[in-house]
Amino acid sequence: MHVRFPRHLLAAAATGLVVAACGVAPTVEPKADAKADHFTYQGGDVATAQRGTDCELALRGALTPAAVSSLRLASDALAKRSCQGKTVVLDLADGSVGAAITVGSMLRNRGFDTRIASGSTCHTLCLLVFAAGTRREIAPNARLGFSQIPPDEDFGRANCDTELDNRQMLNLARYLRAMLPGLTADYMLQQIRATDCRSVRPLPASDAITAGLATKG
Repeated sequence: MHVRFPRHLLAAAATGLVVAACGVAPTVEPKADAKADHFTYQGGDVATAQRGTDCELALRGALTPAAVSSLRLASDALAKRSCQGKTVVLDLADGSVGAAITVGSMLRNRGFDTRIASGSTCHTLCLLVFAAGTRREIAPNARLGFSQIPPDEDFGRANCDTELDNRQMLNLARYLRAMLPGLTADYMLQQIRATDCRSVRPLPASDAITAGLATKG
C-alpha cells in the first residue's frame, strides 16, 4: 500500500532537516586581534590593543616620570606587531609639564597619531601631549580647556596668575613649534599665558580645529 503525502508537506520536512543539520550561524562580535597588554604605573595605566593593522595605546592617568617609562615599554611592545596605523588615546589627569613634553616628544618621534578619549577632559598638560600627534582627533563629548600650568621644579610658580620666565617660555615655545604650525603654536602659548588659578578657559572642538590644534573633531 502506497501513501501519498502532499508536496507542500514534503518540502517543509526537507527544509526542517536542512536547518537541523546546518544549524544557525552564531553572531560573532568584533574583537581585538591581539590580547591587550597593560603597563600599570602609580597613578595610571597604558594598555595596548590591535584591530587588523591598526594599533592603539590607551594612556590613562597622571603624567609623571613613571608614565613615561610605562609608555616606552608599551610602545616597544607595540613595535613588535604589524601596525600600519598607530594611535595614542588620551585620558589624562594632572602631572608635570616636563613629563608631558617628554611623552609628546616620544610620540612624535615614533610616528603616533593622537586622539582625546570620548567623554574625557583634556586640559593644558593633556593638550601638550595631544599636540604631538601626526593626526589629532577629538572624540565625541570630550571636554577641552586651558588650565593653569601646575607648579613644579621646572615650570610655574605658586601664584594665581601664570608667570613663566624666559627659560620656561623658550622651552614651551620650542616644543610647540616642533609639533605644530607656527601660528598654532603661538595660539597655544597665548592661551597658556592667559590662564590663572581661578578657572579653566574652555576650548570648543570647533575652535581647536580652526586654530590647527586638531585635525579632526
